[in-house]
Amino acid sequence: MIKELAKFWEREFNNFPPEAHNLKHEFKDRWIRFHSLPESKRYPENEQEYLEVLRRHNAVLQELVGKSNVLVVLPEYSESKEPTKPELTTIFPVTESWCSLEQHDEDDDYELYWHLHVSEVNFTGRELNSLFRLVANDEAGNIMIINPCKGVVFHPYDGGADIVLASTKQRDQLKEKHNEWLSAHPEGF
Repeated sequence: MIKELAKFWEREFNNFPPEAHNLKHEFKDRWIRFHSLPESKRYPENEQEYLEVLRRHNAVLQELVGKSNVLVVLPEYSESKEPTKPELTTIFPVTESWCSLEQHDEDDDYELYWHLHVSEVNFTGRELNSLFRLVANDEAGNIMIINPCKGVVFHPYDGGADIVLASTKQRDQLKEKHNEWLSAHPEGF
């Protein structure tokens, strides 16, 4: 699982650090953002809105990967160089360590690390709903759902999802299919 992910990342992202929130800047030609609620509303306030978030995430992910195994990348934030366990072990009890990224902040005296853990999930349409709810509530972040075989990186965030695909053509086709979920921002943010 980890070897496949590492080879995919190197091939598709040329060793760009696997920081979910930065992919949109570096790979704009293959990136698209969908908002998870009408009128770009950021946070769901009732069950109907949560169901809409889940519907949109699952619909796009199902279109992109079908019923297949996906790799869910879970970050662990730590001041230690050594990974321990990601916070989401209740949802993903089996994980493997992928890599660690050192984060620098010029204003801080300490080092911070992101340890990326990976769990393999057989996705058929609803398996990630608990995760999507946490993300929608801003209780989990910088998550990536990756299918190396299809060249898909799906990064849900509180307010929507950033997606990086294998080609501009695939991105444009997806964009056309769900244009009502796009941002009104001229750069797609």
